[in-house]
Amino acid sequence: MPLHFDADRVQEVKDDFLAAGAPTHTVNPELLSSWQRSKAALGVPSNIRDVPLVADDLLDAHLLDMFQAPLTRVSDDLDGTGLGLLLADSQGRILQRWSHDPNALHHLDRLGTVRGAVLAEDVVGTNGVGTVAATGKSVQISGVEHFADFYSGAVCTGSPVRHPITGKLLAVVTISSDISERSGLLRPLINSVTMQLEQQVLDVEQPAARMMFSTFLDTARAQASPVVAFGPQGLVMQSQKAGRLTMADLNLIQQLTTEQPRSGRFALELSTGTAELKVTALDGGAGVIVVLDRERRNTTMSIGPARPQLVGRSPEWLTVVHQVARHRESRRPLIIAGEPGTGKASLALGLPFRPGSPVTQGLVTDAAERHVTGSRKWLQKLSERLNASAPVIVRGIETLDAHTVDGVKSLVETTTGRGPVLFTLSAPTREEAETQGAKLGMSVIWVPPLRDRVADVSALWHVFAEQIAPGAGLELRADALELLRTYRWPGNLKELRSVIEQLSITGKRGAVLPGDLPSAMQGTRVLSMIERVELEAIRKALQEADGNRSKAAEILGLSRATVYRKMKAYRLTA
Repeated sequence: MPLHFDADRVQEVKDDFLAAGAPTHTVNPELLSSWQRSKAALGVPSNIRDVPLVADDLLDAHLLDMFQAPLTRVSDDLDGTGLGLLLADSQGRILQRWSHDPNALHHLDRLGTVRGAVLAEDVVGTNGVGTVAATGKSVQISGVEHFADFYSGAVCTGSPVRHPITGKLLAVVTISSDISERSGLLRPLINSVTMQLEQQVLDVEQPAARMMFSTFLDTARAQASPVVAFGPQGLVMQSQKAGRLTMADLNLIQQLTTEQPRSGRFALELSTGTAELKVTALDGGAGVIVVLDRERRNTTMSIGPARPQLVGRSPEWLTVVHQVARHRESRRPLIIAGEPGTGKASLALGLPFRPGSPVTQGLVTDAAERHVTGSRKWLQKLSERLNASAPVIVRGIETLDAHTVDGVKSLVETTTGRGPVLFTLSAPTREEAETQGAKLGMSVIWVPPLRDRVADVSALWHVFAEQIAPGAGLELRADALELLRTYRWPGNLKELRSVIEQLSITGKRGAVLPGDLPSAMQGTRVLSMIERVELEAIRKALQEADGNRSKAAEILGLSRATVYRKMKAYRLTA
């Protein structure tokens, strides 16, 4: 059932069908069959006045537990697109919905698409959930193609989830949005999601995974707290109560259980706050079960490394924060690399870097001082700090010559009882940073540039505005924030601070509008909702195809020319 259609023509055909029992014009056979089933069960569309609900105890909790984690990951990928993601059972009953967009949630509320809603075809007519359940096929229902009138402003793209061995229909996964934006990429996108869910089912069929899944279900039923589990082949399970956890949270928990592969209690800073984790390692390497308690208790536990003083909750930023903190705790030397102005020194300190502050002067050794004092005195000062067993941060090692770099390496390797040692390195690319790390024989962590963590722009703006212009109330309007999120930020955090400093100098107060921003930012083209979906789908297909554009086109079900054209439009490279 194609998404691109002439709404007036479809409505005319539908009216003829309802009046005469058969359309007077050609219509998609599958759509016609669905209308016929709907008419036989319900009569006319006006008979459908609302969407019935069933109680929670009638919904399949096991199915939701199995698919919660992968669908949370998909939902995070769709952040900012305005799309709603739905999971229904084989009878068309909604088990859960996911969206980060208030407008998308309002859209679903308006349609009565909530947990427990019954969207079976014989209950509400042709739709992107019930018609999939009735036919076992992927469908795309747009506007007046729906049987019920109240769906006429929606577009729904649904696909069946089958057991990969028996072929039995297990569930329906659907993307729903307002009809104002449409894209042919939604269908391959939902098919890709279906493949992920079917792979999840296949993974659970393995003996060790089956044991993990059984223990996870027992634990989830017995606990009032959120429960997650990690098993073989990267299998992840997430209880309904753990539905608020993001993929960044899950990644951090999994990282902790990998580095601490034993039972015990740990504390970790997650996007929802500090949580106490009760970790149970299963026998035979079958995985781990993790119970989360967000209320910290006075128990003996290992403290996770997150530093709440650092601004940012995006998955990319949180992952780096925790990686750096773990290196700091382990005392393994580390190079924190990134483009200039990305916050490397703050990550090394574990709190915002402020030049000249007592904390900075006591911990940070600036490599640029070597040009003033000479290599010998500079290395002597570094040696004294290393021998003091306190944390040592060397800022800007890219300014050191090869001889001094060798001296640094020797000091780090030979100083016994030293504290954590972290270096910051400004480099234009990750590859150049890793080359430098190889010369020093140290691990490198790449800090994402601001353009790759735009979800943090709003929080960063708020903190910088309070620091630079307290009391001025420099609050971003939504359209101005959208421009900042689509800007490329060649100067990263320093450039963001500079924007606020310029506004402060001009005496700006109150709401910040697009016209208040620098002209380079005003010229940024804001991507529409569907363009973001297209961009993300193409990115994923290219990743899956290892950069092969022809294979990516096959994955998306599009022509190579279309993919090439869109890659050029979005400035994507393979």
